[in-house]
Amino acid sequence: MPRIAIAAASPLGVALSADNDRLALEGALDLRSLAEAAALFERWLDESTGQPERPHAHAHAHARARALDLRRLSALDTSGALLLCGLRERGVQFRGVRPEHQALFDLVGGLAHEPLPAPRPVARWRQLVLDLGRGADVAWHDARDVASFIGRSVRAIGQALRHPREWRGPSLSRHVAETGINALPIVALMAVMISVVIGYQGVAQLRPLGGEDFTINLVAVSVLREMGVLITAIMVAGRSGCAFTAEIGVMKARDEVDALQAMGLDAMQLLVVPRLLALVLTLPLLTFFADLMGLAGGGLIALVQLDVAPLQYLDRVRTAVDAGDLAAGLIKAPVFAFLIGVIGCMHGLRVHGSAESVGRETTRAVVKAIFVVIVLDALFSVLFEKAGL
Repeated sequence: MPRIAIAAASPLGVALSADNDRLALEGALDLRSLAEAAALFERWLDESTGQPERPHAHAHAHARARALDLRRLSALDTSGALLLCGLRERGVQFRGVRPEHQALFDLVGGLAHEPLPAPRPVARWRQLVLDLGRGADVAWHDARDVASFIGRSVRAIGQALRHPREWRGPSLSRHVAETGINALPIVALMAVMISVVIGYQGVAQLRPLGGEDFTINLVAVSVLREMGVLITAIMVAGRSGCAFTAEIGVMKARDEVDALQAMGLDAMQLLVVPRLLALVLTLPLLTFFADLMGLAGGGLIALVQLDVAPLQYLDRVRTAVDAGDLAAGLIKAPVFAFLIGVIGCMHGLRVHGSAESVGRETTRAVVKAIFVVIVLDALFSVLFEKAGL
């Protein structure tokens, strides 16, 4: 009896009879062997259909239908039963079907095999309305969650301030080093580059008008009031806020936060308060450092493009800005720091047990923190303008 072999790793074995119209099936026909079995059945059906028939045996060949012997079939699942039902619809008859297999055939054969109807297309205007409503609902819930977490954070910080002995010095110092000291190089580089770009573009635009000397005023005011604190806050949001979400999220995924609560420890005091305090302390200092580096970059542009000596540049800066310009940037820094820390910690505590959840919440935290920083900076600008600061 000739045999048709399939992959050795497959648990399915088949054998063809000598007249090539009877297939004996043995082994397990399940999802693992389904693809190989389907290809083998197709080859068998093509060969048995394409063989030339003898004229005197024509009637006998049509009377004898193609048959599949299932006596030695050891295992069958729904995918295999569906494949066999498809063979039966093509004229293949079964022999030696076990009762348990017959019950599975009856179950699968009674199902409707028609494809599901295609969903009705939604009009573009309706889909736009649905997307806007869904986005508004998500924004409302996010705003409510942020407001609730701000309240919890303020309460936790108030408790920590009332009990200074309960402060965790090592944790606070570690976060100060990570969010502040380690961020000095990148903040300095960004501040210098931004001031160089502003100064270079200012000279290019003002020189045709004969007012290139006012580039120094432009750089000094923009760096102290806006760009220093804004660039620093965005950098901290992408660096430290992301780290807060990832660290707390991994702890949440490993059930370490639940373990802390089971031991009677407050997760807000252990995980959130040190991070918030460290960020509120370091971001104003980073902003002041960014202001200094931004002014240094402006001095470099003044020396190269305007031939202004460093002492002359400092004198022009002193007359162009005052303490209010410096205060306008430093006042924003603790507010930005608090909200960046709140958003990062909140999304870290939202993680639910998977690496995908950690990545998703980290992305949301960074995007939301940068968005909040930019919106608040615009609101602060309007407020300072109305207040005359």
